[in-house]
Amino acid sequence: MNYVGLAGRDLLRNPLRLTLTILAGAVGVTAFIFLSTVVDLFYYNARAAQVDRLIVRNKVSFTQPLPLSYYARIAALPGVTSVTHQEWFGGTLGDTQKDFFANFAIDPHTFLDVFPEYLVPPQQLAAFRGDPCGALVGERLAQRFGWKVGDRVTLKGQIYPGDWTFNVRGIYTGARPGVDTTALLFGYRCLNESDRLTEARKDQVGIYAVRVDDPARSAGVAAAIDHLFDNSPYPTKTESEKAFQLGFVAMSSAIVTAVRVVSSVILLIILLVIGNTLAMGVRERTRDIATLRAMGFRPRTVVALVLSESAVIGLCSAALGATAAPLLVGVFAKLIASRFGPMPDHLTRGHTLWVSALAAVVVALLAGVGPALRAVRLPVAEGLRKVA
Repeated sequence: MNYVGLAGRDLLRNPLRLTLTILAGAVGVTAFIFLSTVVDLFYYNARAAQVDRLIVRNKVSFTQPLPLSYYARIAALPGVTSVTHQEWFGGTLGDTQKDFFANFAIDPHTFLDVFPEYLVPPQQLAAFRGDPCGALVGERLAQRFGWKVGDRVTLKGQIYPGDWTFNVRGIYTGARPGVDTTALLFGYRCLNESDRLTEARKDQVGIYAVRVDDPARSAGVAAAIDHLFDNSPYPTKTESEKAFQLGFVAMSSAIVTAVRVVSSVILLIILLVIGNTLAMGVRERTRDIATLRAMGFRPRTVVALVLSESAVIGLCSAALGATAAPLLVGVFAKLIASRFGPMPDHLTRGHTLWVSALAAVVVALLAGVGPALRAVRLPVAEGLRKVA
């Protein structure tokens, strides 16, 4: 019998225990991938951020507005190629958050200059810009509700009370995979010129988005913008788009940390389960191992046999877990879509799958180190005597 046959015989000594161990490991890998994907979702927008884009918000809080008059002063600064503004509207289709989706009031004439990753057919874009209450709907959002160009969409305002009706003038798509197409964008004039808006709330925007001519100058341009409004009633804080998005992640840092800790504990559980299984197998084969040693098998050969078992268990667990995890994540995405809106395509990244599978194999090998060392340290005579 060769080494492979010998290792296979030892591995299949107790098929039921082997199967349960692999399934336990697969459950752990699935949970680890699932939790890693949840963490990735927190950083999704930050990963998609552009290096040549800055976000200008109120220094006190991003919930506080900025004057519309800042637009011209920001646009005149050296290094700034284009500026736009937007305001979170926060409207819903009904009285509940069940059909939640993002909706913003934007400047129709400058928005696409700063966010060129959104593509709109020229005729639809012209119609949108010509209608003060026109709206652009993301491709995935349009598919979700069956909307098409020419439809009228009424949102119930949460920040701006009342019913607001918008005309769908275009469907925008993404210039590359991963671009968010789940939002509704409507003209700022429809909001700002409404009779329902008090004078105190008019001519105010949520944030400014700025593109710079050279990403290397971003820090200097950001400092110039903030310096410009240092002594104004509305001081600003300008940061990269990535830093702005990470600010939202920071508000949920406790949750992200907890998820990461749990995922690490899951790896520890896999280690203990596989280590216990291998230890039981080594104890049952004490006489066999002692016999191999008496026949002249070197200690490193015995260690290799034990570690090969742990490697097979780890590989099988990783394969099953990596197959099951995307299915579980898909079900999860459908369950939360009704409250948080459609999730990005391909939630589980290939990088996460490979790292998780590699971690499972490494953990399985580490779990086999203890039993392997115990097998080679046991004196041959004692091993034969103990089981005989």
